[in-house]
Amino acid sequence: MCGMRLLSRLPVILVGAALVISPASLQAQGQATTGIIRGVVTDATGAPAANAQVILHEAQTNFARTLTTDAAGNFTGTLLPLGVYDATARAVGFAEVKQTGIRLGVGETVVLRLQLAAVTLAAVTVEATQPVIDVTQAAAATPLDAAAVSGLPNNGRNYINLTLLTPNVAIVQGPDGDELTVAGQRGIHNNVSVDGADFNNSFFGEQRGGQRPAFTFNLDAVQELVVVAGGANAEFGRSSGGFVNVITKSGTNETKGTLHYFGKFDALSGSPTHTFSNGSTETFNPDFSQHQFGFTLGGPIKRDRVFYFLAYDQQIYDDVKQKTRPSSPQLDSLKTFLAARYPELANDFGSISRTNNARAALAKFDFRLSDRTSCRSSTTTRGRSSKMGRSMSTPGARAPMGWSRAIRMR
Repeated sequence: MCGMRLLSRLPVILVGAALVISPASLQAQGQATTGIIRGVVTDATGAPAANAQVILHEAQTNFARTLTTDAAGNFTGTLLPLGVYDATARAVGFAEVKQTGIRLGVGETVVLRLQLAAVTLAAVTVEATQPVIDVTQAAAATPLDAAAVSGLPNNGRNYINLTLLTPNVAIVQGPDGDELTVAGQRGIHNNVSVDGADFNNSFFGEQRGGQRPAFTFNLDAVQELVVVAGGANAEFGRSSGGFVNVITKSGTNETKGTLHYFGKFDALSGSPTHTFSNGSTETFNPDFSQHQFGFTLGGPIKRDRVFYFLAYDQQIYDDVKQKTRPSSPQLDSLKTFLAARYPELANDFGSISRTNNARAALAKFDFRLSDRTSCRSSTTTRGRSSKMGRSMSTPGARAPMGWSRAIRMR
């Protein structure tokens, strides 16, 4: 009878256990796309200020988090959206102190020390500076912010190329073309995440989309890119190699966007001349063109509550290979053989035209349901069409590259 009662209560026990465990696990996973601001509030003598009020405010989205210090003057703000914050500390009997320009990056823990002044003094504003070394970060992580991502030259505008600027990252030949290796590990041991969602190709062991073609969403949509070469925190998980964490931009209270165009043409290229062993020369005239263009747009749907961010990128690529082939004994022998055995292939030595057209779109929506709860939903779609010669290679209709939702609570 006792056993039957225990079995009947088992679902209730499991649900209760899940409710106890899930907040911690959600918070751990959330730090892969958010950050932490913590610190201590003291009075003019350096003693801890208990029950002081600390307000963390992000100006672009008007996000605010109000905290209260404990008996030791400590406060901690977890699961904070990325951005530039102002921290204001207030307490009864003291003038408030404000620290501005606090930049919070993905996975970072920013430590503050706010010292309250006597009530007779005016409010004190301190400009925050970014530390050269983050002493709270145990992982060997290298962040690249939006200024680096958008400002550095990038052939093809692929964010994966920027990982080569970080230590211990290189490109090696993989089963599906070039792939990343971090600290000498195989590509299948890496983990690529975009906005907390899996962005891996589990079959070939590389970033989703692979090298066919090396084309991904708009580079202007990247807010921050972090490469963790080793010692990643537990919330990243999955990989024994490196971790590439990409955070895309979100809409703010200000409507703004970008336009871009990147082009390569044969008219701007040289015409190399090759000298053969018999002393003859031949000039090779390239025949290719690449057009890559797109836009980003973000803004509010409802100020301070609902935001949107859209990004689109398209590539039109055309390349003609093997326009001419110089005569040689080997080529003449091959033509004679094919004419005798396979007449239909005897003249199959002409030029080869290849195209690599692709489209990628990103849509992202952020909701602030309350001051305690926020929600994010994003989706990325890519389509591809390529052609070589007179045969089509698997035309890619629009297929989802990635999809994620995140709910943050405190």
